[in-house]
This record gives sequence, structure tokens and C-alpha cells, in this order.
Amino acid sequence: MATYLETTHAHFEQLRAAKTQTDIMASAKATAEWTERLTPLEDRLVKLLATIPSEIKSQGLSLPAIRNMLAGKWRGKCHPGELGIVLRRLGYERRRNWSDATGSFCALWFMTAREE
Repeated sequence: MATYLETTHAHFEQLRAAKTQTDIMASAKATAEWTERLTPLEDRLVKLLATIPSEIKSQGLSLPAIRNMLAGKWRGKCHPGELGIVLRRLGYERRRNWSDATGSFCALWFMTAREE
């Protein structure tokens, strides 16, 4: 029969093992998040665009939607100016629609015809 002190020590060891495991998982998650954020924007964007179906791309991509999908160092999202530069470098162009009936202004990014 185990004494009270032995039972307490066993319980403490279980708690310490669980805390250590939780700390390891939190550290790995933080490292993965920072590794993602410190990866060059162009690499992250190419990876993201590869996951988006071509039907969606043909309808146009909005800059805020892409920003929300990309992690970054600027307020938790990528900087909109840098994202526009990278999109142009990848062959996308911004088309503005000032007369859309559903809204007053809409700017979407489309792949240029020569790159498709």
C-alpha cells in the first residue's frame, strides 16, 4: 500500500510530465508560426495560390482576402503594398471596377493573359 507522500509524489510527476508536454507543444507551435512569418512573402504566396482552384482565380482575387490568408510581420498580416508588388511579379494585374451595381468600388487581381 502506497503512503500519502508516495501518492503525492506520483501525482506531482504526472502533472510535471503533462506541463512539460504542453510547454513543448506550445514552443513548437510558436516556432512554426514564426518560421511561416519569416519565410519570404513570394514563397508563401506561391504556396497559397497553388491551393486556390483555378475557377476562383478566374473570378478575381481580392487583396484583403489574400492578406487574411497570409501571416506576416505587419499587424499579423502581410503588408498590402508588398503583397501587390509580389502579385505583379508573379504575373497578376489589378483591375478596378468603378461601376459595379453591388458596390461602389471593387479591385480584383487577375492573372495576365500572357501568363495563363
